[in-house]
Amino acid sequence: MDAMKENLSYFHEDTNSRNVTSSGYPSSIMDDNDMDKKGPYIPSYMDQNTPEPCVVCGDKATGYHYRCMTCEGCKGFFRRTVQKDLKYSCKYAGDCVVDKTTRNQCQECRFKKCVRVGMATDLVLDEQKRVAKRKLIEENRERRRSEEIRKISRLRADCVFTERDQYIVDHVTTSWLQTCPKKVNRYYLNGSPKPGMPMPEAPRPPVVQNGVVREADSSGAMDDDMVDQDIFSHLAEVITPAIIKVVEFAKQIPGFTKLVPDDQVALLKNCCFEVMCLRAASRFDKQRRTITMFGGLTVTKEQVSQGGLGRLAEPLFEFAEGLSQLHLDDTEVALLAALLVVADRPGVQDQESIDRLQDIILTAYKNYITRQRPHQPVLWGKILMKVTDLRALSVAHAEQVKLVKMECTNDIPPLFLEMFESSSPLFMKQE
Repeated sequence: MDAMKENLSYFHEDTNSRNVTSSGYPSSIMDDNDMDKKGPYIPSYMDQNTPEPCVVCGDKATGYHYRCMTCEGCKGFFRRTVQKDLKYSCKYAGDCVVDKTTRNQCQECRFKKCVRVGMATDLVLDEQKRVAKRKLIEENRERRRSEEIRKISRLRADCVFTERDQYIVDHVTTSWLQTCPKKVNRYYLNGSPKPGMPMPEAPRPPVVQNGVVREADSSGAMDDDMVDQDIFSHLAEVITPAIIKVVEFAKQIPGFTKLVPDDQVALLKNCCFEVMCLRAASRFDKQRRTITMFGGLTVTKEQVSQGGLGRLAEPLFEFAEGLSQLHLDDTEVALLAALLVVADRPGVQDQESIDRLQDIILTAYKNYITRQRPHQPVLWGKILMKVTDLRALSVAHAEQVKLVKMECTNDIPPLFLEMFESSSPLFMKQE
């Protein structure tokens, strides 16, 4: 009921903030035409495209004021006249034309028209009632703030962050930071550009397509299916250590090494590309439009495309930008990576054990988010959507691997082929 009174009183009376113009002077001593400069509040029931006219002067109305559809100027004029019990006199015959242009010329005729069209004097509050109304509004606002605080407190109370949750969070975060250092020395394929400057262009080296060496055209443009040998060689250099770090991270996830050895291999083979994408995306530079890969190699979308990922570059950078908008901390990114490792994958033997470990990580992750960000209830859903995005990237990557294998067989690191093709347990040897 209090909230309803507050909403209804909005249309009957101005708030204090609307009694002062942008210049700092009270609206009572400003010309009505100055109202156009304030940009008054327009209620949601008003049609923004075809605004209704003020019933008093014909100017653009801003809502119902004192029972009539009026503009800000006539609303303020009517309120001041009633509050101060002002008396006016017409210099003419008392039948002056009142419109947007002439409304300031005769106050008596303007006020008479206000009353004639139906503006209610009994809805104008005196000073005492105005103070009481403002007090009621503030009390309602304070009550809503208190309710929101209690809601957050209840949410935190319902979220029982157990010792096991803390153990999972601590170990996963530590493992992530050890295998994916936050600070790296970035280096670029074409030299290090100054902050804020675009990546410099360099002469295009020969490219390979279907096993044939070809030169890029004069504009430097290349097809998505063409692989730049120079860029690919740089990317190939960081693939092996990046894969090894993914394996090291997975083995430090509590409970992972207790899974069936063949299941560990299956999980690693399916998650490796996703985790590497997450690591690169977590180092997305929005200003320079680059991602930083393992070892500090920093590349643009074009370089990623030409280095063997082809059409995957576009969705990869879209993912990186979307991830940056969530503003996840190191722990949140680490737990997301752990979910990628311990996920539903094909070819596993003991799905029940994997599900149990997955539930433990999910519970710890969700409780951590709830505790850290109780005011962002939709964040959890957005994070889970990132898992879906990475899964789609992984599927597209499997197709791209076939193309790269045909064009750059001699330059592909053995561990890359082991990860994405072979089923032999190479990773179990990475102690």
